Amino acid sequence: MNTNTIKAKAFYEAWFKSVKGQEKKMLELWKNPTEFTKFIKGDDESILSKVAQEIELEVYQQDYYSIDSIFYLKEDLIVNPMRAKFWFKRIRIAFEHENQFDRGVLEELSHLLILNSELRVLVIYPNDTPWDALKEYHEIIKSVDNNNEILISGGFLIICGYENKFEWEGFIYNGTEQWQKI
Repeated sequence: MNTNTIKAKAFYEAWFKSVKGQEKKMLELWKNPTEFTKFIKGDDESILSKVAQEIELEVYQQDYYSIDSIFYLKEDLIVNPMRAKFWFKRIRIAFEHENQFDRGVLEELSHLLILNSELRVLVIYPNDTPWDALKEYHEIIKSVDNNNEILISGGFLIICGYENKFEWEGFIYNGTEQWQKI
């Protein structure tokens, strides 16, 4: 599946497949923010690990410059055997996960906007479709210098997860207040 540019729809489909395959475990952890986040990003069995396999990328699941996780190709890794840390030349996908919708979402959005990456993904958990919040996010994205680049590439994806009935929605920034629903 991997091409030079990962499209938002392909990421969403990989996410949806990965979470649906782990529905029972996710619902068990849903109300425990710390354990839930560890299950999303944390080890070889995490949701992000499964997504990375689906889209044929590597994933660095620790914070990287205050971004929750990044996806990359092996060629993006700076190789230096004298250092025990990971450094990257390029970020293919910047990923933020905010499991408390009423706090921190704008901070996560801001983190994503200051990065140079092909795709920016924000996963949130509102009570229902956050139309008013999406309008606000649109205004913020529209105001950044690289707005046209994000718009042309379809480079901003918001995934909303709902505990009730374990439903998911994906929205791609399309330059209007009415984001493109996947």
